[in-house]
Amino acid sequence: MVREVKWTKYLWMSLLSFGAFMLEYLSIFVIEVLILHVDIQNYTTHQRSIHCIIMAFMWAFFIGALLLFSRKRYHFPVRGNNKDKISLKNWIVAFVCLIGCKMMTFIDWHTLKIIGEAQGKTVFQFCTQYLYYIFEVVLIILIIIYGQKVIETLLKKESLIPFGGIILAMTWGAFHFVSRGVGLEMWNGISTMILIADKA
Repeated sequence: MVREVKWTKYLWMSLLSFGAFMLEYLSIFVIEVLILHVDIQNYTTHQRSIHCIIMAFMWAFFIGALLLFSRKRYHFPVRGNNKDKISLKNWIVAFVCLIGCKMMTFIDWHTLKIIGEAQGKTVFQFCTQYLYYIFEVVLIILIIIYGQKVIETLLKKESLIPFGGIILAMTWGAFHFVSRGVGLEMWNGISTMILIADKA
């Protein structure tokens, strides 16, 4: 018999997933200072690639540990049913949201982001950048999954309202107001929170 899990447990999981982003500061100010002997402001493009690889390993370890603990202790998340299929309506909504996302990033980059980021980079540098992004996205998904489970546990039923996305916007999204370390960046924070709401 599986015992009932309190909503606060899932809230902690969601907040821990957000807290995993702070591991980047540990990497920058401790690990990379010891290994690279250079301040982040003076990183070469190659050293930034090393940073991306270090973060990928750190986040992979965290993600694996969190999922192992959560599955063993709370039996969540469970594996999906192979018979469950995404409806055509949801595919259309996802596609529209994707277009909206690309339009907003075009405003920032004046081109497709993937094209802008590829400029001036070697294949190795580009690949490590996107390796970093992959694990960043997994953390984002975990915040959403556990955040949604928080509210559904409180309501004692599934909900179509994207509460997980709202929690993501309030944590990771709001963090983008100050994430670049150059003061309060209104557009960066607002656009990130809008994109999150759009995707959720």
